[in-house]
Amino acid sequence: MNIMETKLKDMLSRVYKPGRYTGGETNSVVKEHGPGKVSIALAYPDMYEIGMSYLGIKILYHLLNERDDVVCERVFAPWPDMEAELRTQGESLFSLETRTPLAKFDVIGFSLSYELTYTNVLNILDLSGIPVRSDTRGEGDPIIIAGGASAYNPEPISPFIDAFLLGDGEEALPAFLEAYRALKDGGAGRNDILRGLARLKGVYVPSFYRAMHDEAGEFLWLEPCVDGVPRVIESSRVELENAYYPVKQIVPFIKVVHDRIAIEVMRGCPNACRFCQASAVTRPVRLRSPEKVRELCLKTYENTGYEQVSLLSLSSVNYPHIGKLAAQLIKDLKPKGIGLSIPSLKIDEAFYELPEMISEIRKAGLTFAPETASDETRKAIGKDLDITVLCRSAEIAYKHGWRRLKLYFMVGFPGEAEDEAERIISLAKELSELKKGVSGAPAEVSVSVNPFTPKPHTPFQWLGMRDRAYLEKVRSRLTGRNTRKVEVEFHDIDQSMLEAALSRGGRRTAEAVHAAWKAGSRMDSWREHFNYGRWKDAFKTAGLDLEEEASRIYRPGSPLPWGHILPGYGEEKLAAEFARSGFSPER
Repeated sequence: MNIMETKLKDMLSRVYKPGRYTGGETNSVVKEHGPGKVSIALAYPDMYEIGMSYLGIKILYHLLNERDDVVCERVFAPWPDMEAELRTQGESLFSLETRTPLAKFDVIGFSLSYELTYTNVLNILDLSGIPVRSDTRGEGDPIIIAGGASAYNPEPISPFIDAFLLGDGEEALPAFLEAYRALKDGGAGRNDILRGLARLKGVYVPSFYRAMHDEAGEFLWLEPCVDGVPRVIESSRVELENAYYPVKQIVPFIKVVHDRIAIEVMRGCPNACRFCQASAVTRPVRLRSPEKVRELCLKTYENTGYEQVSLLSLSSVNYPHIGKLAAQLIKDLKPKGIGLSIPSLKIDEAFYELPEMISEIRKAGLTFAPETASDETRKAIGKDLDITVLCRSAEIAYKHGWRRLKLYFMVGFPGEAEDEAERIISLAKELSELKKGVSGAPAEVSVSVNPFTPKPHTPFQWLGMRDRAYLEKVRSRLTGRNTRKVEVEFHDIDQSMLEAALSRGGRRTAEAVHAAWKAGSRMDSWREHFNYGRWKDAFKTAGLDLEEEASRIYRPGSPLPWGHILPGYGEEKLAAEFARSGFSPER
């Protein structure tokens, strides 16, 4: 039974931003549940404003709702005030479109884009009255699936998910739902449905595999424990040119993080940065033609009225038609008062060809990612960047009216010394001062610094994270050098440590996730709700040390908890790239 309107209104009167839970937005889709239809709730395990900024949710929501045989609705992690209301009132978490309790859906699909949302997954299940662990679910419970960037190492959350869908969802998810409906209509029970789904490309059912460990608890291998499931799961891929894109998108009632039209111009990245998981799991590079991008952009504007268009990719300046496309879109959009933004601009000579474009787009701020101020480290990490090109790019931007720069760096790569802080500040000041030659005043430079966290399926997957003492010294040196024109923000070291421990963990790590959630952890990506001590205790409960797991070093050729997942290059090629970096597993 759906939550009563009068009760919901009463609950919403006591929470911050009730618009997160009301639904009914422009272009949202309301369909009747019923026989012959598969119902799926797309769940984003963070608050509404984050989830509604995620392009993947928009694509899958509208793609599925264009099918007559599917009812697709949305749900997001409730903020603690709404969670308290649900628990106090004894109500289940519900979908936005029809306020149907999640436990009434056939399938719930989670998008995992960040490891620190794992406890939110468990919390959403619990608030819905769905058993948190897959081995305790019965015939009447929904099938719980998950995909997204963090799913490429599914093991730290595998006991809570029935099936993972790896790769591009535009084709994989509809095929999954078709197979589910056929199996269910044929009278198959829960276990037989999962057996059938496990035979689809890109589908991993963790309960059909057993993790083997030695006497010390070290991971040895993962082996199938039922017949007919693959030993290696390859992710699915679609061509971008004709991949589905929704031109009639939901327009939220409240402001979300990215309140704009976002269109992918390129999926995958031609660069070979050895630390980058996003590039590693989206190979090969696939393009949308400028004609297709323009068509989608104009149709989406007609249906939404958004005032900003963003051209998305991992490195938009490497899109071969970026100049032509930007010039045409500016011609189309500027008379309508619509802005154009191009994030992820790689610094190379191609940027020099865009001065007219960048002057038309916006003049408030420009973002570059040098990653490190060391020439040697840039070469080792595969970041093809020349500092003279960076400086020249900044000068061109200043001449065309840009006033601020934002720079992204990582610290803690192997071999880096503590003076990397001084080198970062020196480079930031140099870039700020370059504006004096253009306008007589220095530029405002914002420096965002993250500790290096190794990720699965990259050439650096074998490395460990740098120790806390080193990172704290670098942070102190950086943040102590703030000036009026150069300001440094250093990402929380505790959160980075947890991210590193979770991203390369195994099934034992999943017990820490469960323990942390039971102890009260949720909304861990939000600093005001993050409790590092609670997480350290949870790892101890699982027989692990959090910071030892974060700094864990693997050797090429040794078993990896995520070794059964194949999103792109195999281990042999990754090991060769690792060797070319010159880094060693030992510090």
